Amino acid sequence: MYSESVDVVVVGAGVAGLVALRDLSQAGLSVVCVEARDRIGGRILTVRDALSPMPFELGAEFVHGRSPEIWDVVQAAGLRAYDCVEHAVHLEHGKVQTRADAWDLVDRILSDMQRAARDGPDRSFSEFIAARRYSEQAKALASSYVEGFNAAHPDIIGIASLAGDARAAERIDGDRSFRIAEGYDAVPAHFVRQIDSLEHKLRLNSVVEKIIWKRGQAKAHVRSLLTRGVSELRSPRVVITIPLGVLHADRSSHGAIVFEPEPAATLHAARRLAFGQVLRIVVRFREAFWEKQKGLADVGFLLSSEHFFPTWWTTLPIHAPILVGWSAASHSDGVAGELRQTIVSRAIESLASITGTSANKIGNLLDAAHFHDWSTDPYARGAYSYVPAGAMDARRKLAKPVDDTLYFAGEATNTSGFSATVHGAIESGKRAAAQVLEAVAR
Repeated sequence: MYSESVDVVVVGAGVAGLVALRDLSQAGLSVVCVEARDRIGGRILTVRDALSPMPFELGAEFVHGRSPEIWDVVQAAGLRAYDCVEHAVHLEHGKVQTRADAWDLVDRILSDMQRAARDGPDRSFSEFIAARRYSEQAKALASSYVEGFNAAHPDIIGIASLAGDARAAERIDGDRSFRIAEGYDAVPAHFVRQIDSLEHKLRLNSVVEKIIWKRGQAKAHVRSLLTRGVSELRSPRVVITIPLGVLHADRSSHGAIVFEPEPAATLHAARRLAFGQVLRIVVRFREAFWEKQKGLADVGFLLSSEHFFPTWWTTLPIHAPILVGWSAASHSDGVAGELRQTIVSRAIESLASITGTSANKIGNLLDAAHFHDWSTDPYARGAYSYVPAGAMDARRKLAKPVDDTLYFAGEATNTSGFSATVHGAIESGKRAAAQVLEAVAR
């Protein structure tokens, strides 16, 4: 077995791993980053359609607020970020259900939730809302929002974490959402441009199958997907940035990493956190048929109670015949892992019911459909993490270094209220690199 020694091994080339690679390399350490996929970016996945005026995002799409982790990149790389149209309506069978912006109803309930989290014990969102005297429509909208935005089951996710995330969002103007005109993949591309001799430090198509370690020593067994051969990377420290879903995976599963010995406290913390499921589909039509319907021409989000794809959004302020369908948590149970034809059919059926348009008409207008099933992706196994009621300390424990040898990063380890976001993942990569440099300096 070929063996190589470096100062640090970084596992995963999502934004957390790339930032850790950049910071550690710039500090003068010898670092190798191994990535199982044939691309960088992790759960950022941008594709381009020659007939579309904008790139399609099959993973992360929105820049939530004005975090410096993203906006510093936007400015340094000369990217163009623009505001999204947030106006939302609640639709059932083509009819708008309320005159008020649907987000206003949700915001009032979430404000009450923050007060409840501050004054009382942590409990699930479902328990919180069941004890309140809201209209059934308002309860359904708020539950659907929590489920969709967090890819979380309302009867599992805790109000303490939801309130903490809301407070963090307020600090960065988080009620605003932006898109990057060049595509979200411009962010990881910017990080790799900051790394010298990248060809020697970044290895794609390389799966870490096992990490054998003791304090100050680690051996990562890496299988090449190109040659099928196994090599060994030796280092005193390993930064692990794989998604929580992969940490949750059974050790015999494809894509899982076997630790010998297991870092018991860390993996216990990981298992106390939950990992959401989501399926998003980007559909391009020959015309924006919904803009011809009363009240929908200037709408950013279409909210409904449809089972499979209850939430859709437009590309506004850019006018394009494109919609994005979103199926998260319990809604994704009947679509995630299904055949492409089934997923597209259920998306079209949901959109037809929401807009009051025949499925045949929508199908005839359909030009293209793009999606990536993250639930069946062995190197993701879902969307992003969330905190069940009573598990508020789990992220902090997951982010704690193990014997100055194993360091965990990625959005699930973010402790500042920005988990489940790209900027939270970037922040975690910076934190893990700083932890390594602090240990090296001791």
